[in-house]
Amino acid sequence: MSLPYLASRSARIVPTASILFVAGCSLHADPLSMGVIERSQFTALRADAPIVLIDVRDEAAYNAGHVAGAIHVDAKQWKTDSLADATDLTHVAYWRKRIGDIGVDGNSPVVVYDDGRMTEASRVWFILQHFGASEVVVLDGGYPSLKPQIDRNEITVSTAPSRVNRVEFRPKKGHGGNVGLANRTQVMAALDNPRVQILDTRTAGEYAGTDLRKNPRGGHIPKALNLPHKQLLDADGRLKSREELARIFEEAGFCKDRPVITHCQSGGRASLAALAAERAGYRHVLNYYESFGEWAADGTCPVEKPTP
Repeated sequence: MSLPYLASRSARIVPTASILFVAGCSLHADPLSMGVIERSQFTALRADAPIVLIDVRDEAAYNAGHVAGAIHVDAKQWKTDSLADATDLTHVAYWRKRIGDIGVDGNSPVVVYDDGRMTEASRVWFILQHFGASEVVVLDGGYPSLKPQIDRNEITVSTAPSRVNRVEFRPKKGHGGNVGLANRTQVMAALDNPRVQILDTRTAGEYAGTDLRKNPRGGHIPKALNLPHKQLLDADGRLKSREELARIFEEAGFCKDRPVITHCQSGGRASLAALAAERAGYRHVLNYYESFGEWAADGTCPVEKPTP
């Protein structure tokens, strides 16, 4: 299926450009659940086939104990580099090499886990699937969710760094994941398209402009609807069920038959919101990864604040 009003950032932008959303993923029988894997599925998957396991917690946590075989990836550095002009997500060759250097060849399934906050795992998931890794999922609830299996010795924990098998990364045919990458120009154009929905997954304070973070201006992108990312997670830090997420998105004002662009401050929460939207059944999802940090810094981009 195509989205005629937008093209991915890495594609040539023309008036009739479209972005392809690939359906189906062999990690899951049900395509509505793709992008996320439960701990029970994780155990079965590891027993069934070789996978690339990526731990994006901080280095101290990784060294204190990680799933045996997991490769450590510095999520903070990936964040910095993916937002820097010299190495952002438009630099395809740079990121393909970087992805291959952590052992992802483009064909083997990849499972990413973090410390349970889900945002950094979602960030790495988004980057990997954007560049064409074929099967990438986030472990729901992160490393803490594995505690029962670890306590029962069903999962081996290691404190020794795992050996990285550097490979040549070859993106899947068609290049690009289910969730596309939107840029500032495309978001600006979307402001005049009544069908496009913009999801601001920052806090209420950021949305209102009372919490500036490091931005020169506070507020939100015009017509953006606020749905803070923590509302998408349950008390255990896992994504809520498909049905709960569908209800939450609907109550926030989103329609499944219309495209959605997610954004936050700097990409992590926006990636999680995109993951949640996909789980909720939305099939036209893009991530404005540069997010409000870029938007607020550009004085030509309009910013609104809620009317008192």
